[in-house]
Amino acid sequence: SMADIRIVWDPERMLGDWLRVGSGLDTSRELVTAVAVALFTHRTAEDDDPLPHFASDRRGWWGDHEAREIHGGWPIGSRLWLLSREKQTEETRARAEEYIREALDPFVTHRICERYELVVDWFAHERLGAEITLYRGPRESVAVRFESLWDEVLN
Repeated sequence: SMADIRIVWDPERMLGDWLRVGSGLDTSRELVTAVAVALFTHRTAEDDDPLPHFASDRRGWWGDHEAREIHGGWPIGSRLWLLSREKQTEETRARAEEYIREALDPFVTHRICERYELVVDWFAHERLGAEITLYRGPRESVAVRFESLWDEVLN
């Protein structure tokens, strides 16, 4: 199904550019920014996650550990950063999809969107891309395309 609003994320300027706009924009820009923060902020690695290139820092934000108790929130970010040294394989693509879903599922749990569709694929040599379409009931759906997850994760 087609989204009403389509956005391509510009990592240089940290903002989304509209490809096609529906009748009203309401909170779409904020929603896309929230998705970008969810994907490109470094979530704390799990205890059993192998860290890339002999790193010892599990990253993440100290406030995540009590996010639920303090403000009813959830851990910020994704574990995509763990893939920084991985090769262009199906396993890497599948892990990226798993990490993105982990970052986006709270959007549904906390009713920020009704549901989402996600496509993660290699669309060029060592260029992992993702298209996320967020459905918000009667309001316009929003699709955002991240064309170079790899570069954005490394920054």
